[in-house]
Amino acid sequence: MNAGHNAVLFEFTNGRHAAIGLHEVAELVMSPRLVNVPLAPDYCHSLCIWQDRAIPFVELAPLIGQRTLKKISLALVVTYFAQSNGEQRWGALGLSTYFRMMSVSDDAACLLPQDSPAWPSIAHSCFQLVDENVPILNLNALFEQRLQLIP
Repeated sequence: MNAGHNAVLFEFTNGRHAAIGLHEVAELVMSPRLVNVPLAPDYCHSLCIWQDRAIPFVELAPLIGQRTLKKISLALVVTYFAQSNGEQRWGALGLSTYFRMMSVSDDAACLLPQDSPAWPSIAHSCFQLVDENVPILNLNALFEQRLQLIP
């Protein structure tokens, strides 16, 4: 692993990417065991069974109003610390392809994409990658605050 890598880049729908910090990755699970949650929103319709825990399984595309174009076959298990009490928590992001590690520097910073009103509530910041603005997810906001809003 290159010591300069500090981010994980993943595709969440055809040609669209998001990123998280490398330190937030716990494990990549192939063919995750998912348990359907009735009446849950389409972006968090399941729980992922991981290490004897049931953790929320989020698909980013439906959350920002896009279609998931490929079959979700991977779960990127992530870790974060709950803002409310500092407790370590886990969640899973649904992926259809493998992620890649990369280096991101402050000089690549840019504005969040304007295609969804959800970005400001679930992303820390954004960086420019070729012709794409790539949001850096705020996992606490995504898994703690966003999921608390589910009626």
